[in-house]
Amino acid sequence: MFKSKLFINYIVSYLIVFFVPFVIMSSIIYLNSVSNLKSEIEQSNLAKLEQVATITNERMSELESLSNRIARDPRLTPYMINHPYYGLEAVAELKKYKANSSLVDEILIFYHHSNMIYSSEGSFSIQAFLNKYPFYNVNLNEFGEMLHTTIPNNVLFEKQNSNGEKVNYVAYFSPITLDSNSTYGSVLYLINERRLNELIENVMGDFKGNSYIVSGNNNILASTIKDPSVNIHDVSIDKSEYRRINQIELNNNKYSLAAVESPVSEWKFVTIMETAQFFERLSDTRLLILLLCVSVFLIGGLLAIFLARKQYNPIRSLFNSVSHNRKIGVTVNELETIKQTVTSVFEDHEKLSETVYKHQSFVRDQFITKILKGDFRTEEEITSYSSTVHLDIEGDYYASLIISLESGRSSSKKLIEKETIYEMVNSTELADVKAFGVDLLYVNGIALIIKINGDFETASAKRRNFVEKLRAESKKKLSIRPIISTGSIVHDITVVNRSYIEALAALEYKYYYAQGSCIYFEEIEKEPTASLGYPKDELLKIVQSIKHGDAQVAKESLISIVNTIKHQEISHSFLRAISFDIINTVIKTISEVGITPRQNQLEVIFDFQSIEELHSELDKLIVQTCDEVNSNKRSQNAQLKNDLIDYLDEHYHLYDLSLEKIALEFHLSASYVSRFIKEQTGSNFKQYVQNLRIEKVKQDLIHTDLPIKSIVIDVGYKDVANFTRKFKSIVGMTPGKYRQYYSEGETEEI
Repeated sequence: MFKSKLFINYIVSYLIVFFVPFVIMSSIIYLNSVSNLKSEIEQSNLAKLEQVATITNERMSELESLSNRIARDPRLTPYMINHPYYGLEAVAELKKYKANSSLVDEILIFYHHSNMIYSSEGSFSIQAFLNKYPFYNVNLNEFGEMLHTTIPNNVLFEKQNSNGEKVNYVAYFSPITLDSNSTYGSVLYLINERRLNELIENVMGDFKGNSYIVSGNNNILASTIKDPSVNIHDVSIDKSEYRRINQIELNNNKYSLAAVESPVSEWKFVTIMETAQFFERLSDTRLLILLLCVSVFLIGGLLAIFLARKQYNPIRSLFNSVSHNRKIGVTVNELETIKQTVTSVFEDHEKLSETVYKHQSFVRDQFITKILKGDFRTEEEITSYSSTVHLDIEGDYYASLIISLESGRSSSKKLIEKETIYEMVNSTELADVKAFGVDLLYVNGIALIIKINGDFETASAKRRNFVEKLRAESKKKLSIRPIISTGSIVHDITVVNRSYIEALAALEYKYYYAQGSCIYFEEIEKEPTASLGYPKDELLKIVQSIKHGDAQVAKESLISIVNTIKHQEISHSFLRAISFDIINTVIKTISEVGITPRQNQLEVIFDFQSIEELHSELDKLIVQTCDEVNSNKRSQNAQLKNDLIDYLDEHYHLYDLSLEKIALEFHLSASYVSRFIKEQTGSNFKQYVQNLRIEKVKQDLIHTDLPIKSIVIDVGYKDVANFTRKFKSIVGMTPGKYRQYYSEGETEEI
């Protein structure tokens, strides 16, 4: 197969059709997904950085608020804090302020015109304080200036703890002002760098880069370092780069930098991370999308090959069929071979059509003969043959005619007369009527099939007009006057043979008619026959009444027959013959309904002495029979009701339960089953089954712990949501509420 150029072309075509839109769509999806995810990652990290700045601003605002409270605290006035006794209360108050702040490690107060600094641990001289907390590159004079600041300020310093480890602190100076906004002191907050680092780590989470808090004078106040090779001092940050992700290059590596500046403290919050790590999630997504695209491409390629093979197989099969007797190479173009073969077949068909055309007359006669014999079972067969012999025989109605020639003539004269009849049939024209004739070898005549277009009444009139026109033409052109027998009209061409048989039967009556007559089969049926002596239709009504158990109609019909007989003057023998015909019909009908009359009752009927006695005994027999028929019906209905109810009670949980299924089970019609259930139960089929299912669900909800979905499915429902709505509309609450309500009630009773 793979050596076939056509098959290879199929595969290539399918792959191209799949590959081109696949590449375009995959590229669009890939670029769009990567771009969106990249933007989301950048915005997420930037949002975290802004959150760090916001939280820090809130903490610094708290310190400002704390300073205002200290300025207005009467226990922390210069007088109170310098007092030998109340100074102790001031120290205790500072401890409370310190405890209320989650950010600071120590709070100190300095008042102008004093050389002392007060803290929660006591008071220090400025020099003693600087000895305890050595500031970076800050001397006594500079520190004194910071204490007299009129605006918030901060300084980084380090302190050695009890373990000998150095701990970095941020000293935040906040001025104390009066209502006149004149500064008379400062509050110094000592913030452990560790607290700021913890704040950064809590917000940034699993961020793998470096994070910094940089003061307004570019001092690093806090930092979390995960990449020691990065030095923040090597990075210059322009204000235009704030609040967005910037790409920078350090140590020949690409980094992503984000910076946010606080308007409150003028601190800068900076993150620096290697770009490859920054977009690590993006790399995973890229790989996932690429793997997905490759998978889809492989599946699509295999599917393209499968479809190409599926489309090629019929061609290959056809190629094998037309070339099994030829020696053809495997690399030949199959379509070209099929084309050559089909061309050859058409050429042969043309030759065959020419041959058929030459023998069309014979084929046409055979075709019409087969229709008259009823050899065709379907109209499709006839249509196929008619197109082959170029015979337009399709119509709305059909009938068969036989033109019978006079017997006793010489063969040569018969031949001439038949030829004349053929010409006459072909030349006889009538709107919407066309005739097709064939010679009858075993009957001295010609058979015709006529097709008629229009409705039935129009067809009947046109058939008669056509026959009369044929008779008039034969009178003019033939030396004899043939008899034309006609069958009845049929709608289906496949049963024209019945009309043909009727025409043959009508032809048997030709001896009762004069030469040149037209005999219609339906008129033969209507010819008067000897009277039966009683109305036959009334007897038929008695038969049907007995079968249906309608005694009233049967009695009325019997009275009509008896009255007719009484008013006729007929012989005693003929009267008994008529009576026995009626008796036999009645008894036969009674036997057909499965009822056996009593022997003594039959003897009385057969030995009747008068019409009145016969009427009386037959009336009794008919009434008894109708009663038994009705009784049997009631008994059958009762049994059928029990059987149907038992079946529904046993099978109501089936999902495919339907009227058709029940009808098939009981050998009844679906409409009869529907009416019967309605009559016997007062509910239609759907309502009755629904009631059974609802009651079963109620019982299971109360007495079992099965899930509601399982209960609903077990009774024959698949759509649980739809059943819940139906249950609520009928019961007034959902299945869950019903279980809860009645289970609780049951528990209380117990």
